[in-house]
Amino acid sequence: MTRKETPPMEDKGLKKDDSPSTQALYQQLLTCLKGSWRSLVVVPAQPGLSAKRVASALVDVAGLVRGASAKLFDAEGLELAGASRVIVEMTTHVEAGGLAVVCLESVVRKPAGIPLALAADAALLVVHLGLSSTEDAKKTMALIGEEKFLGAVTLEQERP
Repeated sequence: MTRKETPPMEDKGLKKDDSPSTQALYQQLLTCLKGSWRSLVVVPAQPGLSAKRVASALVDVAGLVRGASAKLFDAEGLELAGASRVIVEMTTHVEAGGLAVVCLESVVRKPAGIPLALAADAALLVVHLGLSSTEDAKKTMALIGEEKFLGAVTLEQERP
């Protein structure tokens, strides 16, 4: 598991990627900052796809907008036995006043992320347009609990 922490306020700034897809992603993420969540899991709707790009961007946006130390907990590849350790680290960071964003693998294929999702305040679904199936998105939401979800972020396929 790797962690990414936002720099102090005076050093903050969104990444230099001004591509339309990145700017669209940041715009979508701004709506996710509503509410009072302090910990959030980001989970792909489709097995085999990653939510890391969205989770990383959310750390940037959340730290900048909310002015709190936002930390990325990369739980892709996490086995069930490691879930409690990540929950403790996430909770400790939140109790210290920070924001925790946890990147999960698909819980349809890898259920080790379910305890993390249940321990978090909220969840965000990542839908890869043209690749994610409605069936897997519904199954993901059912496994975590629909009430946890703030919504969904869509990603277009990257063009070569």
